[in-house]
Amino acid sequence: MCDRTNNPHIKNAEISIEQFKQIIDVNFAQQLNSFLMCGNHGDPMIAKDTLDMYEWLRYNNNELHLQMITNAGGRSDDWWKRLAELFGDYGKVSFSVDGLEDTNHLYRVNVDWKRVENSMDVFTQAGGKGIWVFLIFEHNEHQVEEAERMAKLFGLEFIKKKTGRWVQSFKGNKIDKKETLKGNEIKPPIKKEYQNKSVNEYDKLIKKHGTFQDYLDTTNIKCKSIDAREIYISAEGIVTPCCWTAGKLYKAYEQIGQNQMWSYIDDIKNINALYKPLNEIIEGDFFKKIEQSWNITSCSQGKSKVCAEKCGTGFDAFGDQWK
Repeated sequence: MCDRTNNPHIKNAEISIEQFKQIIDVNFAQQLNSFLMCGNHGDPMIAKDTLDMYEWLRYNNNELHLQMITNAGGRSDDWWKRLAELFGDYGKVSFSVDGLEDTNHLYRVNVDWKRVENSMDVFTQAGGKGIWVFLIFEHNEHQVEEAERMAKLFGLEFIKKKTGRWVQSFKGNKIDKKETLKGNEIKPPIKKEYQNKSVNEYDKLIKKHGTFQDYLDTTNIKCKSIDAREIYISAEGIVTPCCWTAGKLYKAYEQIGQNQMWSYIDDIKNINALYKPLNEIIEGDFFKKIEQSWNITSCSQGKSKVCAEKCGTGFDAFGDQWK
């Protein structure tokens, strides 16, 4: 179900603390407002230098808002205590926990509940601030209220996430179930209050436009990354406007180089911060080509399909996850 778990094109990679300091130098760190570690193809909890990176950021910017998204299924008590200390009043961890002891592992395959529970407890007991983000499916929707009560006991905020993953943009169709590598069948929630509004209105979108591709060709694009003033840096050092554009470089169902995103890249090293300074990449041809593509007539002629999917103004399954 998750592109990172069965993707033949993904190789293990991580940025060392030395490389991190090269990419995020003192001047760059000092002008940041926030810094999020999130796994497009992994979990920042696993990377060996995660704490060193956060320590470097905190040392150079004591009011920088530090963030991390994790499944919380690993690391020692001391590691979580140190993370809480580094984050202090200027940071939050989002714990992606989708159920309780008898259900979380159905989607978060191989994640041990006792370790998850312990990680959240140790982090918050050490003064860390966090959010329990609960993806709602049919198999766990009966546990939302109990999980919310548990989150309060931990001192965590609680967010009900109404996932929009029931629309497969690469096929342009709506689905009613998915399957994990362990064979667990994952279905949308039954209760309407937990359903994604955009997914529910998908049929109306198709009736209006004819096909999902027709919608992508005609929709206006309002870039979420521009609005938030964000960039994305991968574990390889590749710099893109967002995690979605980065994710298109290595799709399980395509050969490397086949996705449209590669057409905007002349040389992969030109968008890798281990070879080129960040400011040169951000101001370079790759970012410009993507933005210029938004005015092209259709995706087949060069309009960025992933930008239309994620930042098109007429369909926002991502944004509706939080409503």
